[in-house]
Amino acid sequence: MENNKKDSKIIMTLGLIGIASVLITIISDFILIGKPSSAYEFLLSGTESMWDISTQRITVGAFVGVVVLPFQLLGLVPVYYALKSSGKVLPVLTVITYGHALLMGVAFHIAYAFIGSGWKLNRRPDATQITIELMQQYHLYWTIIMVIITLEIMFCSVIYSVVVSKGKTLYPRWVAIFNPASMAAFTLPFVFLLPYPIGGYIAPACLNISTLLFFILTQNITSKRLKKL
Repeated sequence: MENNKKDSKIIMTLGLIGIASVLITIISDFILIGKPSSAYEFLLSGTESMWDISTQRITVGAFVGVVVLPFQLLGLVPVYYALKSSGKVLPVLTVITYGHALLMGVAFHIAYAFIGSGWKLNRRPDATQITIELMQQYHLYWTIIMVIITLEIMFCSVIYSVVVSKGKTLYPRWVAIFNPASMAAFTLPFVFLLPYPIGGYIAPACLNISTLLFFILTQNITSKRLKKL
């Protein structure tokens, strides 16, 4: 019994570190690309809105995210513990796929550092066709990263929902509805309704905000179930 309590404490502590890492990553998103605008204006302007963000902000925002993002994986420890009673393969596949999607956030932050620097060059009076083509390549790479993250989140969400809906995990069946993809889908409409100037700061962190909500929900339920064991 004492060992179970100790293990539960470690699991929950690791989960809290993961949640704290997401919070710091959200702050890094504000620093990296946040600007006073509506969320809708931010969406329309895309990465080009970075052209007048200072190099210092881009550097700090990008590399704070790079350092902190891997610690988000600890938020998956309680998730795996809650799922593992359902079998050996699917819980591991869920966590690995979602973990990889979170780690792709590192590539995303690095991509923003290059894109922000590229837009500064592209907006200069002496910009050439080379800088224009360079930005097209940067945008392509940024898009590929986004597609990979989206596909991985959708894939792990389907598996997660199937596993939880079978009722063999620590989660009640209704939790299957609140998977990573659905949390992002629930978050997006609210974020993009935010007005000027808040929307331009919150919108860049939309995906991390949905991750935060998912981690808080799963951490809370896992904690309560562990106390009953």
